[in-house]
Amino acid sequence: MHQFSIITPTFNRAKYLTKVYNSLCQQDNVDLEWVILDDGSSDGTFDLISKFEKKFEIKYKFQENAGKPSAMNSAMQLLNSKITLVSLDSEDALIPNALSAIWNYYDNETGFFRDNCACVSGLCQYENGNIIGKKFPHDYYVSDYIRYIKNNKLTGDKCEFYITDIYKKYSFPIFTNEKNIAPSIVHMRIALNYKTLYVNQVFQEKEFLQGGLSTKNYWIMYPLGSELYYNEASVHPFKLKLRIKHSGEYIFYAKMNRRNEIFKNAMNKSIFPLGAMYFTILKSKYLLKKIPLLVKINSTIKKIFAKNNRNNSKIITSE
Repeated sequence: MHQFSIITPTFNRAKYLTKVYNSLCQQDNVDLEWVILDDGSSDGTFDLISKFEKKFEIKYKFQENAGKPSAMNSAMQLLNSKITLVSLDSEDALIPNALSAIWNYYDNETGFFRDNCACVSGLCQYENGNIIGKKFPHDYYVSDYIRYIKNNKLTGDKCEFYITDIYKKYSFPIFTNEKNIAPSIVHMRIALNYKTLYVNQVFQEKEFLQGGLSTKNYWIMYPLGSELYYNEASVHPFKLKLRIKHSGEYIFYAKMNRRNEIFKNAMNKSIFPLGAMYFTILKSKYLLKKIPLLVKINSTIKKIFAKNNRNNSKIITSE
């Protein structure tokens, strides 16, 4: 069994994978496996990986394109380690010796991190060294993803290392017609049962590529996943204000998905009326966003008709 598993889901990102590989080669005094789940690439990803020097075990698996959640679930089946980094995307890199720093938090006797935590969460930075989002309010703090991150609105990507056996219990929900879901749904579910150790240390460098998932509004693009997420996020230990907001978001996406029995399926029925009030506000804002588009379409139609009228006026008839 390895000390670490590093999961990299990838789709047509071959030209960036060398950066990931090089960052793993810069990790000292650790035993790791690199688990690459190729989600249908057609850009020579396998040919590139096969040329990497095997300084550590590299596990490669190809599947037809099904989306990142499916790729993550497939990768989970390949893990053979004590600690898993989820995930080191194909355009990212680990900070040198980040794994050694994480290993110092691991307790071999308990099989958990310090203070019986199932996860260590650290910071991410851009290539220029600037921290992504906000630092943690504390340099060392034990809590969970909902109470600490969500309730305190600590924005920005974080770098999470999980105890592998625990992480493997929480697969991503899969929807037939959708290829993505907010990854935080897994963090939320784990938070209901396990604690996380938060440390103000940078472990990962991230690059956000144009066209990547982080640049898209997956809430609207993937309404089935959004409905599930907000329904689950409408309960304790989320703060009351967030429960109401999330209940309204749940109603919004449930209606978008043309659901029946929305109230019956709501996980928090006690705040449903307040959620319905928030939904009314949310729906109004959503419609207002559509107005500029409608105005633009209407303006375009008018221009087309005006041009046609001008062309018709130039036709001269002779008797």
